[in-house]
Amino acid sequence: MAAVATPNVASVEAAEAVRLSVERALAREQVNLTSEQGRSRTAQIIEQEIDTFHAEALNGQHAELSEHDLAALARSLRDDFIGLGALAERMLSDPDAQEWMVNGPKRVFRDDGQRIERVPDVVFADDRQVRSFLDRLLEQVEGKRLDRITPRVEARLPDGSRLTAAIPPISSNGYTICSIRRFRLRAGNLSELVELEFLSQQAADFLAACVRAGKNIVVAGPVSAGKTTLINALGRAILGTDRVVVCESSAELELPSVLPNCVGYEARPASADGLKAETLEDLVADALRMNPRRIIVGECRGPETMAMLWGIATGHPGITSVHGESAEHALTNLARFALTSQARIEADQALDWIREIDLVIHCDRPRSFDTAERHFLPRRIDQIVEVAGIEGRRMTLNPLFNGAGSGLQWAAANPAFLPDLEAAGFTPPQ
Repeated sequence: MAAVATPNVASVEAAEAVRLSVERALAREQVNLTSEQGRSRTAQIIEQEIDTFHAEALNGQHAELSEHDLAALARSLRDDFIGLGALAERMLSDPDAQEWMVNGPKRVFRDDGQRIERVPDVVFADDRQVRSFLDRLLEQVEGKRLDRITPRVEARLPDGSRLTAAIPPISSNGYTICSIRRFRLRAGNLSELVELEFLSQQAADFLAACVRAGKNIVVAGPVSAGKTTLINALGRAILGTDRVVVCESSAELELPSVLPNCVGYEARPASADGLKAETLEDLVADALRMNPRRIIVGECRGPETMAMLWGIATGHPGITSVHGESAEHALTNLARFALTSQARIEADQALDWIREIDLVIHCDRPRSFDTAERHFLPRRIDQIVEVAGIEGRRMTLNPLFNGAGSGLQWAAANPAFLPDLEAAGFTPPQ
């Protein structure tokens, strides 16, 4: 039986030395591997570093490699750096992809907004290449890494995409896994959402007046229903001179970069080198000391809920999002999350704090199974309700609009805060 050829120690050491030199050069020049120009520069750097290594080997500084080994090393480096850069560019520049899911080297799925399907021509050679792919992406994010000490990571990529990844043993299927979620509901303000039939013009005018009047708003809905996009659009209706503080577990909202008097906080976990965690609850409490006219919490799903409700009760109008299958379910979730804080309140007390909420907007991502296959329909708002009161554990909600999406129509059920809206320029439809 013929022996299986294995790389010798000299070849392995040479490959690691050249790879390290290439990585340092790319970091020094801050080369963007997801651009054509960046990949061209990377090819030049690889060639330069291999030439340098070969020259030093001839001078006795390294073990010499054959021309075949040098060519194989160059090919391996191009595959790892340039090939993965092209793959990342394809995934991040796909105009229809809303989420990429990597469940293993050969199991890559794509959500285009209508269906989730496997993409057979997007594959990795092995798990090591998936790790290299993630390393290339994380190089663009300061302070984020994925290794044995930090086996899972959440990061916001430069284009705004949200990356979530994990390696074994945290990933129990034995492979490196990741999800790259992109915000593809192409709208920056309420008018653009009207054009996308996410809501009607009547509803957009009403919501803009609610923002100007300083109402406390909860945006609710299931996963990937457009909650973040709607908060961005609502935020753009805030007056330019208003002081706004945005608090998020992972920075996704665009408001700190588009509102003139807005700052952002981003939570972080404790690090392996001893840096303490900065929790979202801590950041919300700290934000209240910055005298905000409006505080925006990207998503409430834990102890930060109580801190946000406390801020609202002390005169700081708030906007937040929460997962919920309906407006009522979202409010119930808020009460549950408030119970996780260190305030040690009872369930009835948590519901009493919910009184501070004025309005709940529920977003939906309808599904269709007409062809024995699940399809997603366009996202839309399907509920806009006033929190009219809470007695004991019973909520009273006042539906303000009928219909959904572009069919939302004023229900003539005037909210208690209608005078505030009229002062903000809103006239109820007749």
